[in-house]
Amino acid sequence: MNLKVITIDFWNTLFDSGNAEKRNNLRITTFLNETDKLGFYIKYGEIEKTIKASWEYFNKLWIEEQRTPTALDLVKFFWDYLNLPENKKAMIEIADEFANSILDYPPNLLEYVEESLKELKKKYRLAIISDTGFSPGSILKKLLEKEKILKYFDEFSFSDETGVAKPNKKAYLTALDKLDCKPESALHIGDIERTDIVGAKQLGMRAIRFIGDSTTLFIKNNSKTTIADAKVSSWKNIINTINNIENNS
Repeated sequence: MNLKVITIDFWNTLFDSGNAEKRNNLRITTFLNETDKLGFYIKYGEIEKTIKASWEYFNKLWIEEQRTPTALDLVKFFWDYLNLPENKKAMIEIADEFANSILDYPPNLLEYVEESLKELKKKYRLAIISDTGFSPGSILKKLLEKEKILKYFDEFSFSDETGVAKPNKKAYLTALDKLDCKPESALHIGDIERTDIVGAKQLGMRAIRFIGDSTTLFIKNNSKTTIADAKVSSWKNIINTINNIENNS
């Protein structure tokens, strides 16, 4: 098998979930400050309930409809949940703050990622295929640039831009078609079985299940078994694992 393209998930594969609580607190503070200015005076406990409900809403769309809401969609959900009078200007401003919170409190790039990307780039074309949450792909690219790894990627497929989430085949084909690569000549690296691995394998790609990030928010719900071609717990072992898959296929 001659691999041409390696596609990679963003969350809990390239980056961990570090600073998630700080990002969440910043969003709560932003929402309360902005709504206070409008005279709504929402209690902290109410917004905590709203955020919990918003994640249930997010997961419903993500799992059942294979798409992810944008930051503005989530702010609109907050507005409706709290029965607030519509204020588009305020909602847009809050959504922008929500989206940029990842730059204020960024997650951590996982160990050996940069070194591995540098080596992979010598042989393959690289792409990111990622489902997004509060922060859209345009903001995630800024984080990639900040960490000096944006330069390694040739294409991107973010769910807020494609309108679909993994395992929808469009999530993968958006990147592969731009790179003129058939699924059987590509390999995907990701952490979630039902999205990353199932989507890639159903399309005919090879897949590596990354299990090296214990900070993932989805670890409890992630399948313990895998249909991936291999499991890897460190980016230090990615190159050899890909070589083994390529040589033994």
